[in-house]
Amino acid sequence: MENSRIVLVDDHQLIIDGLSRIIQEIPGFELVTSYHDPLEALQKIPVWKPEILMVDFEMPGLNGLELIRKLKQQIPELKTVLLTMHLDQATVKEALSLGVNAYILKNLDEFELRVALEKVSKGQNYYSAPVTEVLNSKSKSIQKSSNSQLDLLSGREREVLKLIAEAFSTKEIADQLSLEISTIETHRKSLMRKLDVHNVAGLVRIAVQEGLVS
Repeated sequence: MENSRIVLVDDHQLIIDGLSRIIQEIPGFELVTSYHDPLEALQKIPVWKPEILMVDFEMPGLNGLELIRKLKQQIPELKTVLLTMHLDQATVKEALSLGVNAYILKNLDEFELRVALEKVSKGQNYYSAPVTEVLNSKSKSIQKSSNSQLDLLSGREREVLKLIAEAFSTKEIADQLSLEISTIETHRKSLMRKLDVHNVAGLVRIAVQEGLVS
């Protein structure tokens, strides 16, 4: 199986150097080139035809989301990873509207970058925990009057909740969804927090009440 080809765009050489070193150590991925200038990147990236674009948000001349929007017009299948320290709802909302596959913070560690790239390469999405919190708070503010508790959950969380209610073990759920056991455990904790329950029995009760399982 061929490596997923990555192009990186960031106007800081230190960031490029650091991410390049990490990507080289992740099996299945290859950094084919990098750019400091987003305008140059816009012209040259289509020639490379990468599978994944990693791009800084705040750059002179053209910000990361503008670059993503323009490149997606030329390469609709391009998978995108946004690197930023911005956590305002407007930026998060715009990124999601553009179909950004991963929204990660620049203070991430090597493990998180690896998880994000692996998910993106499989066509899945990944958002750093603080980004998820912003999404959750936005969801709650919009859906306060919702009649369904499930409206607070992501699609993945609904999948995990359904499997928990169907009495699958953590390992079985991880195998079915092609995720790590630790990821399933994180989803379970998130479900308990969002649904305001304190054990698996509470999750099962809500899944039954909401018609997720019979």
